[in-house]
Amino acid sequence: MEDGLSPAWVRLRDATMHQPGVAHICDISSVVTGIFLPVWRVGAHDRTGIGRMTPLASLRDAALYVMAMLALNVSAVVAEDSASPLTTRLSETATARIESDGVAGAVIVLLRDGEGVWTGAFGMADPQRAVPMTQNALFRVETLSKPVAAWGAMRLAETGRLDLYAPVDVCLTRWRLPEGADLITPRALLSHSAGLGLGDYAARFPPEGPRPGLPEHIAQDFGMIAAPGTGFSYSDTGYNLLELVIEDCTSEDFAALMGREVLSPLGMTGASFDWTGADMPVGHDLRGHPVAAYVYPGRASGGLHATAADIARFAAAGMEGAERSVLSPEGVASLQRPEVAVDGLFAFAADGYALGHFTETLSDGRHAVWHGGQGYGWMSHVHMVPETGDGIVILSNSQRAWPLFAALLRDWSDSIGVAPVGMARVLLAERAARLAIGLALAVGLLALRSACVHRRPRALRIAAGIAAAALIGWPFWAAAQTYLFLFSILPGLWPWLGGASAFAGIGLACIALMPERGQ
Repeated sequence: MEDGLSPAWVRLRDATMHQPGVAHICDISSVVTGIFLPVWRVGAHDRTGIGRMTPLASLRDAALYVMAMLALNVSAVVAEDSASPLTTRLSETATARIESDGVAGAVIVLLRDGEGVWTGAFGMADPQRAVPMTQNALFRVETLSKPVAAWGAMRLAETGRLDLYAPVDVCLTRWRLPEGADLITPRALLSHSAGLGLGDYAARFPPEGPRPGLPEHIAQDFGMIAAPGTGFSYSDTGYNLLELVIEDCTSEDFAALMGREVLSPLGMTGASFDWTGADMPVGHDLRGHPVAAYVYPGRASGGLHATAADIARFAAAGMEGAERSVLSPEGVASLQRPEVAVDGLFAFAADGYALGHFTETLSDGRHAVWHGGQGYGWMSHVHMVPETGDGIVILSNSQRAWPLFAALLRDWSDSIGVAPVGMARVLLAERAARLAIGLALAVGLLALRSACVHRRPRALRIAAGIAAAALIGWPFWAAAQTYLFLFSILPGLWPWLGGASAFAGIGLACIALMPERGQ
């Protein structure tokens, strides 16, 4: 106990007084501390014998809370430059959506002219222990690992250590491709055009516990769903195979090689493809529950740990005209050039996929590249316009953050003068859900009224019974699932949608089952 403060308040005070990169925090803290330090000291002795706080001590803690919230708000907006109206808007959107969607916390970095100009930290790193989010928090960035891994593969290609066009079997020593898959190349793996299935994205293991080696995991996970080069098929397995190819080609550990060849030269000092045990925020799943630390068998597909500043440096290196030592301008351009058109759900947010990057043509004709990541308890996103140096990085320790990301991307799109980027279309699902909720409630009320009608045709009663079973049954089925896409895009609305559906089903069930009056 420090100065009579509870441990949670000490953590909150320390975190807010030492926000990195925010010059005015210390000044504010000094002033507020000068006012309230006597209260802290007096309050330290103002406790009853059974440990309850007196009114004076309670007032002291209330003052500390106000100071903490003030400091947190300042930390999110004080680093504004000419982008002030946008950063204010981003701050307001982040604060509102974190509260409405039950998101734990987030860190946002805004890039202008290829440089980070603002960073905001919002919400909590650990809500249960009252630990606020900080700008230098270390995140699992999940699938944002793929574009970084792609830089590593291109680095090896430009330095003559990896042939992107040669069959991967040329390098593989610890595992062999099954018959019929020998036409797969590193370039096809990078562009998700190798014909491989998604893979077991739920293969998670405790960091210090046993887990299968990468060759063993790939042997169990490998599956062809199409011929190589015939189209886009997003694949974690493909990037895990790429990691194995890189290791076998170079005889080096993937994480060590990436650290030396990519992360360190780009100034990504907090980033690592290895689990280091460093202090991190607590991840939270779609139901808002804390998630224990974990690692995947592979690292290239989703094993990168990084701060928002690390990802911002990576994004800045991909802008046109950036000073870079890792790749040539031609190499970066090759990574960002569309290789294959995307389809399915991906087509709602992207036009194509390059090498480790989704691609999109903005409403004004400019070319944008982006990537997002979603894992168990974590989400990430980076969107950038290489031509102008505009970009935004968003990292969250909550799997409920897609609507938050979409709202922030909508604000950012407006600031650069274009229609909302594809990922902002997640917000359309919210509109559709609200309409569906209203419609379901109306159907339920009308059905209950119709159930009182004297005569109901047999066909109507049968149809109503079938519809009722579906409308009542699907919410219960959905609630029993570990993951549904619906949960991600409607984290706060899907229970309301399910409830409204069940209400409509009950009304229809009354039509089907209630005896007619007069019978």
